[in-house]
Order: sequence, then structure tokens, then C-alpha cells
Amino acid sequence: MQSTDDDPDPSQLDTNEFFLPGSGLSALLIHGLSGTPYEMRYLGDQLAAAGVRVLGVRLKGHAGAPEDLGATDHTHWYESAVEGFERLRQYGDPNVVIGLSMGAMLAARLAADQREAVAGLVMLAPAFFLPTATRVALRLMRPARAWGDKIYFRSGSGSDIHDDAARSVHPRTGLMPLGAALSLVELSDRMRPRLSEVVQPALVIHSRRDHTCPHDRNVDFVMGRLGSTEKHSIALDESYHVIAVDSEKDRVAQETLAFVSQFGNRERLSANA
Repeated sequence: MQSTDDDPDPSQLDTNEFFLPGSGLSALLIHGLSGTPYEMRYLGDQLAAAGVRVLGVRLKGHAGAPEDLGATDHTHWYESAVEGFERLRQYGDPNVVIGLSMGAMLAARLAADQREAVAGLVMLAPAFFLPTATRVALRLMRPARAWGDKIYFRSGSGSDIHDDAARSVHPRTGLMPLGAALSLVELSDRMRPRLSEVVQPALVIHSRRDHTCPHDRNVDFVMGRLGSTEKHSIALDESYHVIAVDSEKDRVAQETLAFVSQFGNRERLSANA
């Protein structure tokens, strides 16, 4: 798909945290590393249209300058997720957590930590494993962790998105702090052994053409380690990594809504839709 004159100006896109009212079910949406709430907004709009209350959280250090991201690590990002979750809990409805990439690992940690307070979990393109060459390179650079907020590298020519138009406008951080990348690896190291603690119903959606987080390595591991008795995985065939905005975003939204709807108050959801 090619860009057109009607495509939005990237500088005009809303990368702020968003809240969409609803009732019967609350959904916390968590974006990925160096991403912004924008990458979860389309999904959030579709959930809200069905009556779901939605909060698209902005993780600390994100949606700003690379230096802002370099000053944070996965503990700060998780704090943002917890703060968002606590905001939704006050409504008294069942809660689901939905994360993309690194956000999927934060969502899994929330499910493990909060237990029965989380009714269901959706992991979109989870980032438990990066490509082998990237993973090895980052581990070799671990001795430089102390200077991680002063060392930056270019994060590629564009976001890992198949759709040309979506990729051309997608907000992204051109410079990645080494410390943030190393913190992602640390988060994955800490969360892999904890997947067995996740016992809520879970849905994993991942693309076979994901260049950032290989499909087979991640999906096989997650499905094999989740403690959930109800767990499903869906493979996409056209999208790349940022599946919430890519070519199959409508299917991602439909499958996510079909899965999370089981946890809500159906009468209240229907009345609010």
C-alpha cells in the first residue's frame, strides 16, 4: 500500500495517553519500547466502540526526546503500567490488560502480580526473544550498562510495519538509548521464568513475518510456559511487528474484542455500545 496525499502528517498525530469511556469492562493498553500510545489507539477505538472502557497508558520516558527514554528503565515502565491499572480498578468492573511487544511483557507481569484482579491477558507480538544476532550483540554490550544513558544507536530506517502508509506516519524514536535496549533484555530475562505464574485466560497474536521478535521463537515459548489453562494463539500472515497499526489491524481488533468480551458484563457492554 502506498502513501497518499490524504495520509496524516506525523507531526500532527496524537501520541498522548488516552482514555475512552465505557462500562462493564476495563482494558489497559500498553505500547512497546520507544513507541507511544498512538500505536494502541486504533485498537482502543474499536474496543471503545463496543462499550469497553479503555486507557492507553504512556510509559515513562516515552513520546519525548531520546534522552527522556535513556533516563528510564523497565522498572519505571512497569510503574506506569501499574498506575494505569490502578486508575481502571476504581471503576469496579473486570479488567483486562493488552500489551504490544515490550508492553506484552509488562502486561504479563501485571497478570502475574495482580492475579485475580486481572481477568484476561492479550499479548500482541510479545518481545521475549529478539533475533539471535541482536540478542547476542546486546548481551556483549552489557558491560557498558553504566553508560547506557549516554550511548545511542540508530534504531533502523523505519518501524517494522508492512503497510507503507502506516509506516510512513508512525511516530518513533530515531535514536535508541543503549540502556533502554539493555533494560528490555533484562525485563525479558526476568519475565520468562514467571510466565508459569500467569494463570488467567490468555490470547497471543503474532505475525509470521515479524522481523523484530521472531514468531516461532516467541509464540512457542509463550504458549509452552504460560500457566493458563485457557490460552490461544493466532498467527498473522501479512503484518510485520507493530500489528496493532499494520495491514491486519482490523483482524487484531476483532480477535481481541471477541476474546475480552467474555470477561465483561454483557448487558452493560451492549447498552454502552
